Amino acid sequence: MLIFLLAATLALFVAGVALPKMSMLPPAFWAHLVLAVGVVSLITAAMQHFAPVLTRSRGPGKWIGRLPWLMLVAGTLAIAVFAGLVHAHALSLAALLVLAGAVAMLLWMRRKWRDALGKPHPGLAWYVAAMFCLAAGMVAAALLPWLPQWHSALRAFHLHVNLYGFVGLTAIGTLQVLMPTVTNRPDPEVGRRLRDDLKWALAGSLLLALGKAMSLNWLAGLGLTLWLLPLAKLGLAWGRSHSRALFAVHGQAPVLMAALLGFVCALLAAVLEPATLTSPLGLFLPGFLFPLVSGAAGQLAPVWVLAGAVTARHEAARIPLGRFGGIRALLFLTAALLPLLGYQCAGMPGLVALIWFLAVFAVWLYRE
Repeated sequence: MLIFLLAATLALFVAGVALPKMSMLPPAFWAHLVLAVGVVSLITAAMQHFAPVLTRSRGPGKWIGRLPWLMLVAGTLAIAVFAGLVHAHALSLAALLVLAGAVAMLLWMRRKWRDALGKPHPGLAWYVAAMFCLAAGMVAAALLPWLPQWHSALRAFHLHVNLYGFVGLTAIGTLQVLMPTVTNRPDPEVGRRLRDDLKWALAGSLLLALGKAMSLNWLAGLGLTLWLLPLAKLGLAWGRSHSRALFAVHGQAPVLMAALLGFVCALLAAVLEPATLTSPLGLFLPGFLFPLVSGAAGQLAPVWVLAGAVTARHEAARIPLGRFGGIRALLFLTAALLPLLGYQCAGMPGLVALIWFLAVFAVWLYRE
């Protein structure tokens, strides 16, 4: 399931950036195609893969294991609303389905925490916080058709708490443990950082979303400041431990570093609101999500496709996926920086890098 959702999400990324100007469908359709159909279901499935690892426990049961498909169905219903195929009030049903899935995930992760063999890894708490943000965003979305007078505030909260809370917390929590695996260099400080920094990241996500919803830029700026604290610590730690890998021509480490820097740029854009961006997604997708998902795919796809213990075959499978990763990282980083510098067409470098990786990924998947 994971490899299917991964491949589908990568393809939806391309569609979400390349097709909107060729279509009469509204921007909300494309945003929900990428995020609601692709990203939410992929993150849910990924959490179900990582949570048992972090707690040294069994994987999800039959019913919990089907939650990613519930998320996908809800996302499909949402895009049907924006395509004009069903009544707008069906958006509430879609949001309630995702809310139910988020609550089920929260209860499942609580049980994983309680039944863990030993003390759970602190990364699990980041996933719990991320699912809480998704649930909060879905409450706002469910209310949208019923409270038109609060439409702008609810929409802004829904958008920002999902982007910088749900996706952001999941991504940064995962990157902290993924980078040492990519570089094969242990990070003895990762557990302490995850324990100490979650409160700042979660508070930053909520304050940024509330600030945008209430049109209080100072509050959003405070959320940005709180978020920058853990991001700065993470960047400095990577610089100390993985500097050679971060600037390599090949491998996934440069791509993951580009994702971290892209998230910083996305946070800055949310507060500064550069004139070149009509939507936060114009930077968030090509500058952050593209390198995040492609970089993680290059490291994790061999594990998901080739069952069993990690062997030399898995390491060999990662080589073609990481070839010229440093060049792709520069393209992704360009896509993150251009909007902040006032340039248009910021998504093009990121789209080129993503299509490049998608072609390599498709050939690798076919051969495997």
